[in-house]
Amino acid sequence: MDQDIGLLEAIDLAIEAEVNARDFYQNAVAKVSDERGKDLLQQLADFEQGHFDKLSELRKSLTESGKYIEYGGIEFKKKVFNVTEIDGQMEPNKNEILDILRLAIESENNAKEAYLGLSGKVDDPKGKEMFRKLAHEEELHWKILNDEFYQISNQGVWTWGD
Repeated sequence: MDQDIGLLEAIDLAIEAEVNARDFYQNAVAKVSDERGKDLLQQLADFEQGHFDKLSELRKSLTESGKYIEYGGIEFKKKVFNVTEIDGQMEPNKNEILDILRLAIESENNAKEAYLGLSGKVDDPKGKEMFRKLAHEEELHWKILNDEFYQISNQGVWTWGD
């Protein structure tokens, strides 16, 4: 029983972290001038909302029936940008954007590690799979944000969607 209480507390912390991440990305969208950057950050906010929704569903299922749920995952939505209009558009507030990306990169890495830890605490195959998929999605976000950090640091432009 103690393990279950610990697991539910961990899920509660993950739910809270997803809300904070969603709010962080939504606030960051307003600070970005480039449409590519806005799209990436909004999609990340949507991912975090999706994670919140599924974790809330999982928590409810565990408390009501003790059962894990299936998680199919979330994917980025491809968007075509009119590159002639935005190609090479410099971010006027480059340092602020880099600070946002630094925080996001750290947060995504922490989330990945937390979900990997949860996958190790769970014996149920659906539970293990869900936490592994969540960790994989957070790792993908981490990689994309690292790529954007590199591009903005060196070129001053977003490359999301290229």
